[in-house]
Amino acid sequence: MTILVIALKYLRGRLIASVLTAVSVALGVGLVIASVLMASGIREAFVTSATDYNLVVGAKGSPMQLVLGVVFRIDVATPNIRYTTYTALREDPRVEVAVPVMIGDAYQGFRYVATNAAYFAALPWRRRSFALAVGRQFHDDAPDAPAFEALLGAEAARSTGLRIGDRFSEGEEMAEYPFTVVGILKPTHSADDRAIFMSLASFWQMNEVAREQTMKPLTAVLIRPKRMSDLPGLHRERNVSADTQAVLPSGVILTIFSMMAMAQEALTMILATVGAIVLLYLFVAMYSATQERRREIATMRALGARRATVLGIVLLESGTLAAIGGIVGIIGGHAAAILAAAALSTRSGLVTEPFVFAPLEPVILAAVIVLGTMAGLLPAALAYRMEVTENLAPLS
Repeated sequence: MTILVIALKYLRGRLIASVLTAVSVALGVGLVIASVLMASGIREAFVTSATDYNLVVGAKGSPMQLVLGVVFRIDVATPNIRYTTYTALREDPRVEVAVPVMIGDAYQGFRYVATNAAYFAALPWRRRSFALAVGRQFHDDAPDAPAFEALLGAEAARSTGLRIGDRFSEGEEMAEYPFTVVGILKPTHSADDRAIFMSLASFWQMNEVAREQTMKPLTAVLIRPKRMSDLPGLHRERNVSADTQAVLPSGVILTIFSMMAMAQEALTMILATVGAIVLLYLFVAMYSATQERRREIATMRALGARRATVLGIVLLESGTLAAIGGIVGIIGGHAAAILAAAALSTRSGLVTEPFVFAPLEPVILAAVIVLGTMAGLLPAALAYRMEVTENLAPLS
């Protein structure tokens, strides 16, 4: 009978204690894995959503508010700019792509986003791609002939229950001009999943009907220059203008990451404390088990087992509990991250498509096994040094 078989028999012999110990390790590992996955997922979502375009041109105000409102839609949008700003940028020879965006009201909590076909174009430099789950995209209507067609993000369609051909309107004044759902997008795992897209003409007409506003404004223009060397000039020109500002989304993302770093440091300290508590629990469990088995260990020694064999059995028990807990913890951490991502996605969409196993996870599992085995070193040393004659003596 090998020492591994003996160690497993000992673990089965105190099944409840072994299960509780493995569960405590799994909870600690799962918390670490879920936290790392969520942090990296949110970070990747920010980067993916904000790096397709190098410049966001909008009204004067807070740069962070402009990016958060236009790109992520988690803040109130800045005031409007004139449509002529977009036409000037579109005709600028330094600009490869200029995309107009108008952020408006909401239907059942899902933002109206008016734009044109360029927003969804598949371009080689784009980190995100849009694909239709069903239907088609809305038409780029002429300003005097709005079709009131709507393209729904995946989460917007799921939550509202709208399907192809359904008609909806927000407010009594729009009852005679309902939007018709013509398409539903596949999940992009971004803020676009919570958007209701339409043409600029339809949005302007909606404003004219609902608010009697005949203006044709925009919230922002998303810019991709032909050459990166043109970016500073475009940035400077729009910032010196009295009506507009130009914001580098990458700069805003760096600010957000700096804010997240402080929270991540606090989270790291918490996770380190949790890990220490788990290792202490494992040590106490192994120490108690060793003390309870003093007569068994002494009997094994009396029957010819070497001290090294006894040492190996205790270390194998500790390492096996750590390995089981580590594996279950990694699986549970992924499950928890996926559930948390789904919950967060329904609120903001700021989670990338989760979550593949990272190359670092085998390293984490190995570290858990090593640390778990080390937690059994003192109990193993006690078993190693245990005297046969003392522990085989009668109990009374």
